[in-house]
Amino acid sequence: MVRSRQSPDGARAPVVTICGVAGHNRGDDAIALALVAGLRARVPDMQARVAMLRLGAILPAPGLTPFLAVRRRPVGLAALARSIAAADLVILGGGSVIQDKFGGGRVTGVLGYSWMVARLARLFGRALITAPIGVDALATAPARRIAAELLAPARAITVRDIRSLAEVTALLAGRAAPAPVLACDPAFAFAGAPPRRAGPVVLAPAFEGECDMRVAAIFARVAALAVARLDRDVVIVAMDERDAAAVEAVAAAVPASARARVSMVSPATLDATLTVLHGAAALIAMRLHAMILCYAAAPIACLSRTTKTDAFMADYAVPGTALHGADIETIAALLVEAVAQWPQRVTQAAILAERRALLDAYYDEAATLLVRATATRR
Repeated sequence: MVRSRQSPDGARAPVVTICGVAGHNRGDDAIALALVAGLRARVPDMQARVAMLRLGAILPAPGLTPFLAVRRRPVGLAALARSIAAADLVILGGGSVIQDKFGGGRVTGVLGYSWMVARLARLFGRALITAPIGVDALATAPARRIAAELLAPARAITVRDIRSLAEVTALLAGRAAPAPVLACDPAFAFAGAPPRRAGPVVLAPAFEGECDMRVAAIFARVAALAVARLDRDVVIVAMDERDAAAVEAVAAAVPASARARVSMVSPATLDATLTVLHGAAALIAMRLHAMILCYAAAPIACLSRTTKTDAFMADYAVPGTALHGADIETIAALLVEAVAQWPQRVTQAAILAERRALLDAYYDEAATLLVRATATRR
């Protein structure tokens, strides 16, 4: 265990500021809380500040201070700057913080947020590392330059999957930067719960303004088939609270013959989410972190429309299909059939053990950097 130095007069505790996108999506909350737990296991006196897009999902606790980091509001930008200035170590991520889906400049979107975090860390002279992050294929040359610009000064760059490793390696080619390292998403700390074969089938759709009618139709059909073919109750979970109305509409669209066995839930906290997912007999999902939190605990099938879920299926031996891979009836039947048995169970347990070992190595290095940075500032 790496321990921070303690002086006879009671030197201050190390401070880490985690700048991800927690607040709306329970998967992002899981990442932040896993990062805190992983570091605190190695640096017990650590104080953590966690950036939030909305307060309430992660509550204050001893050694844990959530803060609102809505940077388009002066109070949010000031809170972000204060928390980075107060840190010994700044962690960017996790999640897909290198992406240009919602903007590819230094101001807008997730990429703009990441650039701001890196810029503030450099301005205040604070050590910056990434969490094990997702790195998307960026659509424009300016976005690629900005991503390389914000990542290159980091003390350590860690990614969560093989595709992200290839993307970040290409982004940083020819630049003086740390060699990227592969680990896994921090939320895998919550995976591997004891199987619950008597539970319901849990569905976790994703609604992001793209093909939402098709998504709703597929999951309504999946729910009906899970009741008919697997003789299971079905719970549809909104992993992102902004999906709650759409998920409720999916439940309402299930045919009357099955509707009495279908319910929906929009958990407000990670603990409530884990209660749902760890009680599942099977999971059919689009949401990446529903699959991560349920991994190696139940059979999983993935309906994919993004590179991150494509990568998850390839890296973690998860069956599934693309959103537009076939007609709705064929896709629904394939997904239900994929969770009727669990032939990947042993393989998935081995993969989980291997990736958690990589995650342990990440925390060991991060803890060493935190203690070293704290000693330098004293």
